[in-house]
Amino acid sequence: MSVRVHWFSTLVPRTRSKQAETEVPWHEGLTPRAILRAEGFSEVDMEAIMAVRGDTQTDLDAPLADGDRLEFLVSIQGGAEG
Repeated sequence: MSVRVHWFSTLVPRTRSKQAETEVPWHEGLTPRAILRAEGFSEVDMEAIMAVRGDTQTDLDAPLADGDRLEFLVSIQGGAEG
């Protein structure tokens, strides 16, 4: 029972595992936020990280299911003025 996690390339060096893909043991109540905490990310860091379960963006506090595929991406904003 596990959740497969793919990390956006700029996040990999900041994770404890230092791996682009990890497998996290699933348990009742596991959330994307809990995975981020376990990998060493702070609440401030999490404000710029987006979780995608399957092909759909998901809330960091949404419970995960055994067998889920999760991606963590960096939320980038910006644009040109004028």
